[in-house]
Amino acid sequence: MENQISRIREKLARAAADPALLESFGAQKHSYRLNPPLAEPDVAAFESEHGIVLPAEYRRFVIELGDGGAGPSYGVAPLRESFDWDESPDGFLAAPSHFAPGIAYPVDSWSDDLDEPRQGSLAVVHHGCSDYTQLVVSGPGRGRLVTINLDGWGRPVVAEDPDFLSWYERWLDELLAGCTVTWFGRKLPGGEAELVAIAAHDPSADRRAQAAASLGLLREVGPAGAQALAAAIADPDPLVRECALGAARSRTVEACADPARVALSDPDASVRAEAIMVLRALSAADLPELARRLLSDDDPAVLRRAVTALGDLGELVVADLAPLTTRPDAEIRGSAVHALINAQDDATGLLATALDDEDHFVRIHAVQAAFRRGDRALLPLLRQRLGVETDPTVLRNLEQVVTAWTS
Repeated sequence: MENQISRIREKLARAAADPALLESFGAQKHSYRLNPPLAEPDVAAFESEHGIVLPAEYRRFVIELGDGGAGPSYGVAPLRESFDWDESPDGFLAAPSHFAPGIAYPVDSWSDDLDEPRQGSLAVVHHGCSDYTQLVVSGPGRGRLVTINLDGWGRPVVAEDPDFLSWYERWLDELLAGCTVTWFGRKLPGGEAELVAIAAHDPSADRRAQAAASLGLLREVGPAGAQALAAAIADPDPLVRECALGAARSRTVEACADPARVALSDPDASVRAEAIMVLRALSAADLPELARRLLSDDDPAVLRRAVTALGDLGELVVADLAPLTTRPDAEIRGSAVHALINAQDDATGLLATALDDEDHFVRIHAVQAAFRRGDRALLPLLRQRLGVETDPTVLRNLEQVVTAWTS
């Protein structure tokens, strides 16, 4: 372990000496410098106060290396800032954590009916918003790290690194190797060869999905990785297919173009939505035709991405959106009306109809689209709507547009 401490010091020095690495997310907060270490009695006092013993490797980190500072995202939090003193009940850290390695946790891993997801753990890294990496200090997963979103966006992921120092050194290794470390904690350990093997052969669909997503975080995807992603787009599990497409998009993997075309007909909507984004990233010559085919899809996310692709290409016309403005799903109608802002050809008739839509969000989009398009032919209808509109947000939008066009 002494060699590991020395390696970490040397790698931190290399990171601090590279100006380009200061552009990494959150790096300017810590500049790859650690805070002064804590004295052992101070650490022991914290442990006694909460009825715990910190995992050995983390304990060595704060005593020998530093009490927080350099680390993923905004850095490692100081020990006493990694615990919410005001909101946490007595015994919070001593209560066993819910998280342990080897378990594939779903997105809805907790609800208001369950205990606090952070119990038995320290918030060692804040990634921004509601994303944290927690160090488990009590329970079967003691010593392991888990990345969670407190709002329930994204599933909890327990890192495969066996301890804090291994996890921390891997962050440095991947940072120095040019990997994307913004989402560090969700990537599996290993380089392309290891990730390819997992994506192709691991019996766990969860690990195959993680491996596929992790390939997209490497500095570059080589031929073996590209082939593995192309194969993973046909995996039996939809999450694996979606993650493989996401990695292909982020690294613009040309070998995945044809598999992405096939995936446009996937039974899973998330896969179809990601497939159109891959072809968009690859600037596929047949993208306009493929995107228009998806305009008959029933999923709002798929439709939004197809419409966005056409808009980015300058190919979106009012006729593409007209059928969507009459769909039963208000979300689809609203998205289509909003997209009229950038659509070519006359949209006055569609916007006039949308101003009377039963859904207030559709009406808001109609008012805003009329204004953004500068469609003053709708001014008489907007004035009429002022007299009958009951939704305060729509009314406020109407008043602003009518005032702007008549002052």
